[in-house]
Amino acid sequence: MEKSQVFALDVLRPTAKGYYITGAVFDPEMLRMERYLEYDDDGEPRARYLFTALQEGSTDVLVRMTPVVGGDVATYRQVTVTIGSSGGLFG
Repeated sequence: MEKSQVFALDVLRPTAKGYYITGAVFDPEMLRMERYLEYDDDGEPRARYLFTALQEGSTDVLVRMTPVVGGDVATYRQVTVTIGSSGGLFG
């Protein structure tokens, strides 16, 4: 992926396991979040983050979740994103 490109990170929402997504952690110098959407895809609850790549390099996006009944925030998904000449979208 190149600088200034927009990309989507799509995940299954963990509602069936008793959790809800509480947000994403990422480097704001590398990525800008454009939008967050929750939707159903043939009955599967999904979440989609749209990001713009701001500069070359590699960074992680951590999708966070919390138990519905309360408790500590945990990492649900960790995705490494590579921006620039080093190759594909995900490192």
